[in-house]
Amino acid sequence: MKKLIATAFLILSASVASADATWCQLSFYSPGDLMLPWARSDVYGLRLDLPYGNNNGKLVGADLGVAGVLSEGMTGLQITCFNLAYLASVEGFQIGVLANRDREFHGFQISGIVNWHEDASAGVQIGTVNYGGEFAGFQIGGVSWMLGNYAGVSFDAALVTRSDFTGWSIAGFNYGHRDVSGLQMGGINVAAESSNGLQLGFVNLSKHHEGLQLGLLNINTDGFLPCFPGINFNFGR
Repeated sequence: MKKLIATAFLILSASVASADATWCQLSFYSPGDLMLPWARSDVYGLRLDLPYGNNNGKLVGADLGVAGVLSEGMTGLQITCFNLAYLASVEGFQIGVLANRDREFHGFQISGIVNWHEDASAGVQIGTVNYGGEFAGFQIGGVSWMLGNYAGVSFDAALVTRSDFTGWSIAGFNYGHRDVSGLQMGGINVAAESSNGLQLGFVNLSKHHEGLQLGLLNINTDGFLPCFPGINFNFGR
């Protein structure tokens, strides 16, 4: 039965596919065992990963299955348990039941456990853990850790930005390692170097803050006092 299905698939694919592109790719096991029609072809249409799909070309269309690996990028829809495109970029809609790992993505990304991107990405990202380089857009997570510049809106249990942050951040714990511009709202808000705008929380701490701090304890070396309960401010000196 398996041979019959494979033969039928090859005949159907041969009528619409070229030597380096196909409209549909089906993987029963792994690329070395049974990849139809070609492991190195571009896919313009549908790829089924049953359970593991990996082609060295690009994918434009839909990728469905258990584990999907991309080498040259994808534009479209990807829904698997685990999506791996650490050498490629993804544009579109990506759902990983367990994880998504990309070089970069632009679009909508959701995972049950972790979203991981290496380079600059933009769009909507939802995950238990979000980790990556630069990001611009809207993010919801349990813990989000961004190494590059962040511009957008974030709702997290904890947000850590190792470079500049511009936008609104609402989290139980906010930590900006470099410049923070906009709104930090949460239980504890920390701007390790400098910040401007509004810090609203139980504890607000900034080495150099220009703007307003509202909280039980407000620490700002540039404030009207270095430490003051209720309110602290600095509107330029």
